Amino acid sequence: MGKATVMLAGAHLRHYEVVGRATPTPANPAPKMFRHHCFAPNHVVAKTKFWKFMREYQRVKRANGEVFGVRELKEKRPGVIKNFAVQLRWYSRTGPVNTSKEIRDTHLARGVSRIFNGLAGQHRASFSNIQVIRTMTKAAKDCTRPYVTQFHDNTIRFPLIHRVRKPKKSKRAVLTAKAPQTF
Repeated sequence: MGKATVMLAGAHLRHYEVVGRATPTPANPAPKMFRHHCFAPNHVVAKTKFWKFMREYQRVKRANGEVFGVRELKEKRPGVIKNFAVQLRWYSRTGPVNTSKEIRDTHLARGVSRIFNGLAGQHRASFSNIQVIRTMTKAAKDCTRPYVTQFHDNTIRFPLIHRVRKPKKSKRAVLTAKAPQTF
Protein backbone atom coordinates (compact mmCIF):
# COMPACT_ATOMS: atom_id res chain seq x y z
CA MET A 1 0.00 0.00 0.00
CA GLY A 2 2.95 2.35 -0.39
CA LYS A 3 5.35 3.73 2.15
CA ALA A 4 4.34 4.18 5.77
CA THR A 5 3.39 7.70 6.79
CA VAL A 6 4.29 9.45 10.02
CA MET A 7 1.49 9.30 12.60
CA LEU A 8 -0.20 12.61 13.36
CA ALA A 9 0.50 13.65 16.96
CA GLY A 10 -2.52 13.18 19.19
CA ALA A 11 -4.54 11.29 16.58
CA HIS A 12 -5.11 7.57 16.43
CA LEU A 13 -7.31 7.77 13.32
CA ARG A 14 -6.58 8.73 9.72
CA HIS A 15 -8.89 9.94 6.98
CA TYR A 16 -9.27 7.41 4.13
CA GLU A 17 -11.14 7.25 0.85
CA VAL A 18 -12.03 3.76 -0.42
CA VAL A 19 -13.37 3.19 -3.95
CA GLY A 20 -15.04 -0.07 -4.94
CA ARG A 21 -18.05 -1.76 -6.46
CA ALA A 22 -19.85 -5.08 -6.89
CA THR A 23 -18.22 -7.58 -9.22
CA PRO A 24 -19.72 -7.39 -12.76
CA THR A 25 -22.18 -10.17 -13.57
CA PRO A 26 -24.14 -11.04 -16.74
CA ALA A 27 -27.23 -9.51 -15.10
CA ASN A 28 -25.33 -6.31 -14.18
CA PRO A 29 -22.27 -5.87 -16.45
CA ALA A 30 -21.52 -2.30 -15.26
CA PRO A 31 -22.30 -2.01 -11.52
CA LYS A 32 -22.34 1.36 -9.80
CA MET A 33 -19.05 2.49 -8.20
CA PHE A 34 -19.00 3.77 -4.63
CA ARG A 35 -16.59 6.10 -2.88
CA HIS A 36 -16.58 5.87 0.90
CA HIS A 37 -14.83 8.31 3.26
CA CYS A 38 -13.98 6.85 6.64
CA PHE A 39 -11.74 7.35 9.65
CA ALA A 40 -9.62 4.36 10.59
CA PRO A 41 -6.24 3.62 12.19
CA ASN A 42 -4.90 1.97 9.00
CA HIS A 43 -5.88 1.02 5.44
CA VAL A 44 -6.97 -2.50 6.42
CA VAL A 45 -9.58 -1.22 8.86
CA ALA A 46 -10.65 1.38 6.25
CA LYS A 47 -11.42 -1.42 3.78
CA THR A 48 -13.34 -3.28 6.50
CA LYS A 49 -15.44 -0.18 7.16
CA PHE A 50 -16.07 0.15 3.41
CA TRP A 51 -17.38 -3.43 3.23
CA LYS A 52 -19.57 -2.84 6.28
CA PHE A 53 -21.07 0.17 4.48
CA MET A 54 -21.59 -1.86 1.27
CA ARG A 55 -23.17 -4.76 3.16
CA GLU A 56 -25.56 -2.63 5.21
CA TYR A 57 -26.61 -0.05 2.63
CA GLN A 58 -25.91 -1.52 -0.82
CA ARG A 59 -26.41 -5.26 -0.20
CA VAL A 60 -23.00 -6.20 -1.59
CA LYS A 61 -20.77 -8.63 0.31
CA ARG A 62 -17.00 -8.65 0.16
CA ALA A 63 -17.05 -11.98 -1.70
CA ASN A 64 -19.16 -10.38 -4.46
CA GLY A 65 -17.26 -7.10 -4.76
CA GLU A 66 -13.92 -5.50 -5.53
CA VAL A 67 -11.92 -2.58 -4.17
CA PHE A 68 -10.17 -0.33 -6.69
CA GLY A 69 -8.19 1.83 -4.33
CA VAL A 70 -7.58 3.04 -0.80
CA ARG A 71 -5.90 6.38 -0.29
CA GLU A 72 -5.23 8.52 2.73
CA LEU A 73 -6.60 12.05 2.49
CA LYS A 74 -4.24 14.72 3.76
CA GLU A 75 -5.12 18.15 5.11
CA LYS A 76 -4.68 20.88 2.47
CA ARG A 77 -3.63 23.55 4.99
CA PRO A 78 -2.26 21.77 8.06
CA GLY A 79 -0.89 24.95 9.65
CA VAL A 80 -4.26 26.73 9.84
CA ILE A 81 -6.71 26.06 12.64
CA LYS A 82 -10.27 25.32 11.50
CA ASN A 83 -13.72 24.69 12.99
CA PHE A 84 -15.12 21.28 12.06
CA ALA A 85 -18.68 20.01 12.43
CA VAL A 86 -19.11 16.23 12.62
CA GLN A 87 -22.48 14.49 12.31
CA LEU A 88 -22.34 11.00 13.70
CA ARG A 89 -24.40 8.07 14.86
CA TRP A 90 -23.39 5.81 17.69
CA TYR A 91 -24.98 2.93 19.50
CA SER A 92 -25.47 3.27 23.23
CA ARG A 93 -26.75 0.62 25.60
CA THR A 94 -30.32 1.81 25.03
CA GLY A 95 -30.22 2.22 21.25
CA PRO A 96 -28.85 4.36 18.40
CA VAL A 97 -28.12 8.05 19.01
CA ASN A 98 -27.79 10.68 16.27
CA THR A 99 -25.74 13.70 17.28
CA SER A 100 -23.56 16.48 15.95
CA LYS A 101 -20.33 17.75 17.47
CA GLU A 102 -18.15 20.78 16.83
CA ILE A 103 -14.40 20.62 17.23
CA ARG A 104 -11.59 23.09 16.64
CA ASP A 105 -8.35 21.66 15.27
CA THR A 106 -5.79 21.91 12.48
CA HIS A 107 -6.49 18.40 11.11
CA LEU A 108 -9.86 16.78 10.53
CA ALA A 109 -8.50 13.33 11.44
CA ARG A 110 -7.18 14.58 14.78
CA GLY A 111 -10.48 16.35 15.51
CA VAL A 112 -12.47 13.19 14.77
CA SER A 113 -10.05 11.20 16.95
CA ARG A 114 -10.74 13.59 19.82
CA ILE A 115 -14.50 13.13 19.31
CA PHE A 116 -14.11 9.33 19.33
CA ASN A 117 -12.06 9.55 22.53
CA GLY A 118 -14.67 11.84 24.11
CA LEU A 119 -17.51 9.45 23.26
CA ALA A 120 -15.50 6.54 24.63
CA GLY A 121 -14.87 8.38 27.88
CA GLN A 122 -18.29 9.97 28.44
CA HIS A 123 -20.66 7.39 26.95
CA ARG A 124 -18.58 4.18 26.80
CA ALA A 125 -19.01 4.05 23.02
CA SER A 126 -16.52 1.74 21.32
CA PHE A 127 -14.85 2.44 17.96
CA SER A 128 -16.99 -0.10 16.10
CA ASN A 129 -20.23 1.45 17.42
CA ILE A 130 -19.50 4.97 16.11
CA GLN A 131 -20.38 5.87 12.53
CA VAL A 132 -19.36 9.24 11.05
CA ILE A 133 -22.11 10.40 8.71
CA ARG A 134 -20.74 13.72 7.53
CA THR A 135 -17.94 16.19 8.27
CA MET A 136 -17.75 19.83 7.24
CA THR A 137 -15.72 22.95 7.89
CA LYS A 138 -17.64 25.77 9.57
CA ALA A 139 -17.04 29.49 9.58
CA ALA A 140 -16.54 31.13 12.98
CA LYS A 141 -19.91 32.92 12.78
CA ASP A 142 -21.76 29.63 12.22
CA CYS A 143 -20.38 27.84 15.30
CA THR A 144 -22.80 27.44 18.20
CA ARG A 145 -21.03 25.38 20.87
CA PRO A 146 -19.50 27.50 23.66
CA TYR A 147 -16.41 25.29 23.96
CA VAL A 148 -15.59 26.24 20.34
CA THR A 149 -16.72 29.89 20.28
CA GLN A 150 -14.67 30.78 23.37
CA PHE A 151 -11.56 30.65 21.15
CA HIS A 152 -12.98 33.03 18.50
CA ASP A 153 -11.24 36.04 20.01
CA ASN A 154 -8.35 37.83 18.33
CA THR A 155 -6.97 39.11 21.64
CA ILE A 156 -6.87 35.71 23.38
CA ARG A 157 -3.71 35.02 25.37
CA PHE A 158 -2.30 31.88 26.92
CA PRO A 159 0.19 33.04 29.57
CA LEU A 160 2.87 30.64 30.73
CA ILE A 161 2.46 30.65 34.49
CA HIS A 162 4.41 28.91 37.26
CA ARG A 163 7.68 28.83 35.37
CA VAL A 164 10.83 27.70 37.15
CA ARG A 165 13.76 29.89 36.18
CA LYS A 166 16.99 28.01 35.82
CA PRO A 167 20.10 29.88 37.02
CA LYS A 168 23.29 29.98 35.03
CA LYS A 169 25.55 26.98 35.26
CA SER A 170 28.23 28.95 37.10
CA LYS A 171 25.79 30.20 39.78
CA ARG A 172 23.89 26.95 40.19
CA ALA A 173 24.23 25.03 43.44
CA VAL A 174 24.22 21.25 43.43
CA LEU A 175 21.99 21.06 46.52
CA THR A 176 19.77 23.85 47.87
CA ALA A 177 17.85 24.13 51.13
CA LYS A 178 14.79 25.90 49.68
CA ALA A 179 12.43 25.46 46.75
CA PRO A 180 12.61 27.91 43.83
CA GLN A 181 10.24 30.89 43.73
CA THR A 182 8.01 30.67 40.63
CA PHE A 183 5.91 33.83 41.01
